[in-house]
Amino acid sequence: MLWGMDSPAPAAAWVVLAGALLALVAVGVALARTWPGRTGVAPEAPPPAAAPPVAGPVAPAVRRWAQDDLPAFLEAPPGTPRPPAPERAEPPVAGGDPDDGRAGHTVAALAAAALALVAALAVLALLPGHAETPTAAPPPAVSTAAPSTTPPAPRPRPPDLPPVPADPLPGEHGAGLLAARSVPLGDDGASARLTLGGLVLERRAVGVTVAYPAVSVTVGEGGAALAHVRLPAWNCLGTTAPEDPVAAGCRPAGTEYADLPTPALTVTRDGDALRLAGRFPTYTRPTGTPPAYTGRVYDLSVVAAPAGRLRDGEAPADGTMFLGTERAAAVDDPVLNRIRVAG
Repeated sequence: MLWGMDSPAPAAAWVVLAGALLALVAVGVALARTWPGRTGVAPEAPPPAAAPPVAGPVAPAVRRWAQDDLPAFLEAPPGTPRPPAPERAEPPVAGGDPDDGRAGHTVAALAAAALALVAALAVLALLPGHAETPTAAPPPAVSTAAPSTTPPAPRPRPPDLPPVPADPLPGEHGAGLLAARSVPLGDDGASARLTLGGLVLERRAVGVTVAYPAVSVTVGEGGAALAHVRLPAWNCLGTTAPEDPVAAGCRPAGTEYADLPTPALTVTRDGDALRLAGRFPTYTRPTGTPPAYTGRVYDLSVVAAPAGRLRDGEAPADGTMFLGTERAAAVDDPVLNRIRVAG
């Protein structure tokens, strides 16, 4: 469709043109009716009627003394100056004051000229060069249609987490790439952190190597998860992990770390409780050198659950870490042990 048909300007121009033409015709008719043929000229007086003839012969005395001049002689004897003759009054001009008629016709002529100008402008607006001129787009109409039934947007893609070698060699580099990473919780994810008591890692001929682990895990939408484990190790005399390694005379053996993402990490949710399991290869962070794997792998499983009612999606946590037949329970500290459930 042409632009002129879509725009409301030509329709308005047609309306203006029609109104101007009608008004112009009305003014013309009024001028034709009220304009006189001749203005300012007095109508001619009809000729005086002829005196009817007198039948029969007229006597000489009557013809001689038809008008008696005695009264005029008495009023104005000879030698008396005659009074000035009165001025003859001109008959009024038909049609009233000619100036009033000229003023009314002048106003009517100006109105007709104005209407003609409006009609000319309307015709210009209807010309092709003006009708195709783009006008400002009308404001967008508020949609009153029913809400869209399009399917919701797909869930965000799980984060791309690099895999961890299942059995790295001692001193192998490439460890610690996931140390500062986490998984976004999204709308139905969960996170937990636990600090646990002593756990026996290895039994030796004399004494044991124990650790007091800390673990954290983030679980996002779609089941993606990432767990971090920290294992401060001690060499102690005896067969069990003491409650306080310093008071028991144990010697520090360094701290080991482990990061494990899915699918090597298995996460199971039971309500608000989390259970994670996997084989965690550990690494150390020597001073001045990149992290390096120790060559040790621990098959760990952890259970974390709220220790109370959730408030704003959070609560103190309780849990246990298992390594073979060894186990370590979470310390009694609600600040160190927390669980959060999104949604």
